[in-house]
Amino acid sequence: MRHRVQKNHFNRDTKARAAMVKSLLVALIEKGEVLTTKGKAKEIKRWADKLLGKAKKNDVHSRRVLHKTFGKRDLVNTLVDKIAPATGSRISGFTRIEAVGNRRGDNAEMVTLKFVDKIEGLGVLKKLVQPKKKIAKIAVAQPKMDLVSKKGKTTKTTKGIVKTRVVRTTNKGK
Repeated sequence: MRHRVQKNHFNRDTKARAAMVKSLLVALIEKGEVLTTKGKAKEIKRWADKLLGKAKKNDVHSRRVLHKTFGKRDLVNTLVDKIAPATGSRISGFTRIEAVGNRRGDNAEMVTLKFVDKIEGLGVLKKLVQPKKKIAKIAVAQPKMDLVSKKGKTTKTTKGIVKTRVVRTTNKGK
């Protein structure tokens, strides 16, 4: 029975699920927004709002609780010193979910999880676009006419590119 079960398991065991939640929370704090599926974003939103509520207290105990969650001092300092003051007098609802579209491979609904208030100093996600590669033109040496190689005959074409034609011979009768 599912009475009072509030978390989604994401087809993972406990440690893998905790690692996934922690890595998405770290990405949210470092970059300011995270691109993920809708179900994961809902779970991360719950965690992020709870942790930001603790960070707004800005006392030693809340810093220790946050450090126990993340294990990195710089993340805790970013959360308490940059993100929590930027939320102003807001006491809940620190993050929002914006729909992006569906993922091409499995048609999963993709969303962006980001902070409601604009926070200066956090990195922003950039689209992963490959830059166009420039094709270098290679100088081709002019071939000599009527070159004969062991595997075939070499001839010159109109563009100055060497083409090799392989001639197969059979010596069955000799």
